[in-house]
Amino acid sequence: MKEKDQERVYSLIRDHEDYIGPARIALLSIRSFIAAIKELECSSETIHEQFKELIETIKHTKPRIVPLIHLIKSFEKEMEQHYDRDVDAIKSEAVGILERLYDKLQSNVGRVIERGMNHIQEDDLIVVHTASTDVTRMLVMAKEVFQKKFRVLILKQDFIKTKQLIKSLSEANISLLVVPEYSLSHYLEQADKLFVGAVSVTHDSKVLAPIGSANIVSLCHVNRVPVYLFANTLKFSYHPSSSQRIHTKMVSICEGDCSYVLTTHSHDLFHLSQVDFLITEEGTIEKDFIDEYVDKLRSSARL
Repeated sequence: MKEKDQERVYSLIRDHEDYIGPARIALLSIRSFIAAIKELECSSETIHEQFKELIETIKHTKPRIVPLIHLIKSFEKEMEQHYDRDVDAIKSEAVGILERLYDKLQSNVGRVIERGMNHIQEDDLIVVHTASTDVTRMLVMAKEVFQKKFRVLILKQDFIKTKQLIKSLSEANISLLVVPEYSLSHYLEQADKLFVGAVSVTHDSKVLAPIGSANIVSLCHVNRVPVYLFANTLKFSYHPSSSQRIHTKMVSICEGDCSYVLTTHSHDLFHLSQVDFLITEEGTIEKDFIDEYVDKLRSSARL
């Protein structure tokens, strides 16, 4: 794939990830891969190269969509033994493997949501910053299924990023208060907890999260508002934070007689030490045990 085409793919994935979250974009990507395989017309001699080209593109997204990368690497490994078959058999095996991987991620996300609902208490004021799939579905289910009474403080950033979150929670009749993200300091004494999602958790214990998360997490941490991080184990990365391929954009700006270059980044980083509760599909890990838990994941070769 040409570099220009790769950048278009990275931009498309990044924009969708920013809007619906990494788990959802991973699920949609797998579904798209399955659909493409079913429509693919090629020989058994060329299908391996077709898969390889897409796999390499996915591995180098900006930023790294870690759940998707873990799944695609599993797909790559499982497919190695099947390329000596005819093309229809290869396609059938590929679809079967991707279906199983899709179910695995969907199960992980579902269990994170189940675990997380235990942390929504009556009359909570929960601070939410982004439209994380896990967090949004969790709040909606807590209200619609379990009839829990709580309020959500939505920190508005770019409206496109906040619109779906407002819409989803409003449709569930959840009591909302929407304020600019820079106004959080006015509500810290009322806030009971902060819910935040992650794109990935890096090998050096950094959390890659939507832009603006670092300031919000830091402010809550300093003011003793408990920070709850929701991240299924497929979001834990082999790589350090320096290798997460955060997208940097530089734009020339001219305002009146002032010209400058504005540099922006697609995502933020904050340290796992600022998290009070880590919720994965395996359960809730409290602050004092988070390092031990992550080390256990690494030692068991699951990262």
